[in-house]
Amino acid sequence: MFAGKECSRALALLSFKQEDINGDLEGLGESEFTILEDWEFKFIEKYPKVGLLIPEQRAPKNELKEQVQDNLENSNEYKDKTK
Repeated sequence: MFAGKECSRALALLSFKQEDINGDLEGLGESEFTILEDWEFKFIEKYPKVGLLIPEQRAPKNELKEQVQDNLENSNEYKDKTK
């Protein structure tokens, strides 16, 4: 159920609801953060740390638009050369 998903909120709330299986910690109280910290300590004791998850860097929309435009232009140039 939690495999491959950010489930911090569900762990803090001790919930199995699909809508709680996410990393949104907004609105949680002190008691939920204490529960989440307890989970963290359990995982640290049981499993060795083997790596880090690094958030994906996303380009601003304008930059993405420019990249798509460049790719289209380059694709059209290639098609013209192969004719």
